[in-house]
Amino acid sequence: MHEYNGRPVSYGGGVNSTALVVMLALEGWHGPIVFSDTGAEWPETMEYVALFGEWLAERGLELTVLGPEWRRGKEQMTLIDYCEHYQVTPFPGARWCTSKWKVEPLHRWCEANGYDPDDMLIGISADEWHRQQDKDRPLVDRGIDRDGCARIIVEAGLPVPRKSGCWICPFQRDSMWRELHRMHPDLFERAARLEELSSERRGEQAHLYPGGEVTLRQLAAGFEAQTEMWDWLDYYQPCMCRV
Repeated sequence: MHEYNGRPVSYGGGVNSTALVVMLALEGWHGPIVFSDTGAEWPETMEYVALFGEWLAERGLELTVLGPEWRRGKEQMTLIDYCEHYQVTPFPGARWCTSKWKVEPLHRWCEANGYDPDDMLIGISADEWHRQQDKDRPLVDRGIDRDGCARIIVEAGLPVPRKSGCWICPFQRDSMWRELHRMHPDLFERAARLEELSSERRGEQAHLYPGGEVTLRQLAAGFEAQTEMWDWLDYYQPCMCRV
């Protein structure tokens, strides 16, 4: 029997957690795989979650997606609807969005299904060994870095997923905002409008772009004025949310 058999995995839809699940599945592990959907995930992430769910089903495993029924009160709104309704932007220092839309639903699911949330396996690679050292991190234990994670996924016949995260995440770098502007102009416009709504409520400029000096409108003007470039280093960065 696999050493982690029956232990749930916190799945985030990105490279590391996908590699973790693939590795365990190919070793004969069986257990719950749980993804908490904020309602503001990148469209490509949700497409990948669906694709990966099919891959898992072929191997007798199930990917559980947690929706609003696992959130409480006003947080039952999607993250983007909540932010627009209350005219607030996610704040990097507090990470209340991660807590309310990611961590708490996972904990509720664990408690409802007889699991200890602290027993969840976390997809953190060896080059992020300093993160969540109080959790079980099979990739860290085996010395598998992010490149190794990508190899595991490709060798299993799956495409490598994009960086996971919300499209209104204040941790996003230039490359991600550029991609949102190019590939999903409707979502970029919604994010820019959210920034403006939050600024109106606060009486001072709110910023979704890191650094607090440039607005999304200014960022968009810059994208339109320059030749499109792709920063693979930024793209390859893991999500900074602590789930």
